[in-house]
Amino acid sequence: MTLSFRYTLDKSSKKYICPSCNKKTLVKYVDNETGNFLPDNFGRCDRESKCNYHYPPPKGKKYYLITFLSVQSISEKSFKATENNGHLHFIPKSQVLEVNGNSCWITEWWLKANNIAYLGCRSRNVGSEEEIAAVATGATVLPVATVATAFKEPEKVSFHSLKLLDQLYYEEPVTENFETYLKTIFPEDQVFLAKQNYFLTGTNLYWHNSTIFWQIDQNENIHAGKIMLYDSSNGKRIKKPYNHINWVHKALKEPDFTLNQCLFGLHRIQEDYNKPIAIVESEKTAIIMSIIVPHILWLATGSKQNLKPPLLEPLVGRKIVLYPDKGEYEDWNKKAGKLKENGFKIEVSDILEITQIEKGDDLADYYLGEIKSKNAGNV
Repeated sequence: MTLSFRYTLDKSSKKYICPSCNKKTLVKYVDNETGNFLPDNFGRCDRESKCNYHYPPPKGKKYYLITFLSVQSISEKSFKATENNGHLHFIPKSQVLEVNGNSCWITEWWLKANNIAYLGCRSRNVGSEEEIAAVATGATVLPVATVATAFKEPEKVSFHSLKLLDQLYYEEPVTENFETYLKTIFPEDQVFLAKQNYFLTGTNLYWHNSTIFWQIDQNENIHAGKIMLYDSSNGKRIKKPYNHINWVHKALKEPDFTLNQCLFGLHRIQEDYNKPIAIVESEKTAIIMSIIVPHILWLATGSKQNLKPPLLEPLVGRKIVLYPDKGEYEDWNKKAGKLKENGFKIEVSDILEITQIEKGDDLADYYLGEIKSKNAGNV
């Protein structure tokens, strides 16, 4: 593995006066792009045990070299990059140091925010020339402990097996409370179709008649199984005496399983590339809305915090409408603005903000209320 640094300690035998101990023991830093020494403050004293002077240059931004299938400049502000698996990325030019063919030097911040594997790739620390110039004029730079780059192995990604899903969904079926509740509102054939579309699975793991909401991606990898317990009479999640939420890997006691979530319902985006996509927070809401409005693909984040670029990346290029819970519009609208900057075609509905439902209620609460009112009027 080759490491590329803008600034390194001089490898020759030359020594200079140390600003701290005044001995001729200072090894200076070299700018590898120009071949010139940095100002005298930047260096390390060889008298490590007695002096311990070390002023490395400022790190600035850290860039990693990422190779794509193709890279194309599409505007003054962004590149379009295509991975070997076909995933598209829209990269702000402000986050790219340089492009060489299909390879880009991209900031660590952007790579991390977009869930792109980069640890182990070549890296460059591009220092701030303004800070270095400030030292030359007598300004103060705080010492930094080290300039060494530590490479970590990419975090292991865990998936559940299709065999496990088959076992729990087909071979050991359990009628779960949520399904029982749905059948009190919708025809059985519609509930069955929703159950099939999302592999809604009953289980007695942890709690009897609880529900597994599988997180399956567009490549049919099973990222996780969230277990929740509902009241069969009203469809509400049971939160007393504690919140009944857990995970399949914990129920099966798999200590080495690394939870790596994806959007709930993500596997459905392959069904129809022309269908619009709607995203809600709750898995329960996604399933109910898929029955009420079946011409839209309904996905769920599973939590407020999961509305972020890495989880939405497979949806780049698709039309997306967000339906936040009442009271969460401003937060999701702000996040949507940042997602648009990353190339997402995304809008936020404020329909719940203008309704009379309570704060915290969601789209399913609104539509179920309408259904109940309509049914009451027909009695």
